[in-house]
Amino acid sequence: MDIPVGRPEPISTVAARTAEQAAPAAPRATEIPWTRIDLDLYEVARDGRIVGYIEVVGAVFVALGGTRYDRAVEVAQHLTFHDAVDTVLHCAGRETRSAM
Repeated sequence: MDIPVGRPEPISTVAARTAEQAAPAAPRATEIPWTRIDLDLYEVARDGRIVGYIEVVGAVFVALGGTRYDRAVEVAQHLTFHDAVDTVLHCAGRETRSAM
């Protein structure tokens, strides 16, 4: 049996360390939800499924909702790419909830 060299840890330190060990791990980094498929066209995916597209038209990013580009419907126009991606993901989330 080993003899402890230092003083015993205060109870508050032991409790804090136990709480850290019991805390759930941080969520893993999410995948990039878009892929460039053409010079001015991006595909947006959620959980590995295509949910929409972003089309670049001049200085405007057109958000298209739908799994197929030829049948996708315009849902919004934005001046920033990230806002357009967020809109497509948000619309996809509404569609999956309404389908249940």
